[in-house]
Amino acid sequence: MLPRMLLARQHSHKLTGLPVRVALVAVIGCTAALAVPQLPSTDGASAARQQLWVAQAAAGLDARAIDALRDIHGADRCLLALRAYLRAGASLSERWSWSEQQIADYAATPEGRAAAADIDAVLGAFAAANPGFALRVNRIPRSLALQIERWNDNPAVGRIAASLAQALERQFGAVRGAPDTEALRRALMDWTPGVAAPLAAPGLSAHGQARAFDFQVEHRGQVIAGIDAAAAHRQWDAAGWTRKLHSAVARAGGRFTGPLQSPYEPWHYHYSAGAAD
Repeated sequence: MLPRMLLARQHSHKLTGLPVRVALVAVIGCTAALAVPQLPSTDGASAARQQLWVAQAAAGLDARAIDALRDIHGADRCLLALRAYLRAGASLSERWSWSEQQIADYAATPEGRAAAADIDAVLGAFAAANPGFALRVNRIPRSLALQIERWNDNPAVGRIAASLAQALERQFGAVRGAPDTEALRRALMDWTPGVAAPLAAPGLSAHGQARAFDFQVEHRGQVIAGIDAAAAHRQWDAAGWTRKLHSAVARAGGRFTGPLQSPYEPWHYHYSAGAAD
């Protein structure tokens, strides 16, 4: 993981005893100035080089994003998350996932009550149009800790992260010393994956602010159309549930738009608190 590699260097940078985040920020702040020697082309050397790229490109980033990077496993997954943070730019702060306290308070807020009513309307419209079937939905915003856990564990994220790391190795792997910071950041932001990542980078998921909800179809208590991307076309499109859910959303007349097209998630609808006001 990025933070442990960086923090292990505290003695050489005279950072022992500093708080974790301060130590990380300090290391990130000085990494861009390090003269990184040319490393042999081995997996270990590549990982170490990529760790330094993360630190270099993350210098000056929002402290919440830096904290998130501390808990992401692997330099390649860190780079993929960092790409999203850099691309978010000034919008990162307003998009960042809520704190645990905000999540706990959400249901009692006017927006939380409005969202609950709108979800109930969708569920009611769907049940009325499809006797014997019902919708299931998680109404609780997705915590940052859960987003990080899923980011670390998701195989598709791992494959895309590996592709990004390979692209950067081709561009900067032979550079002696640290690459130009702006060139590194531009390479991160300009890189486009062959397929969209199935998860938003930790902290930037719309689920983290209750701006998205995932619906599932169940019959007799069993989910028959879930949130498995590999089964989306079979369980949703071919079975007709994509169209039926969309019809229920439209009939409910609430604040939902969707479904999400990239990555394709027929169960995922964006929620806009003020859209129906």
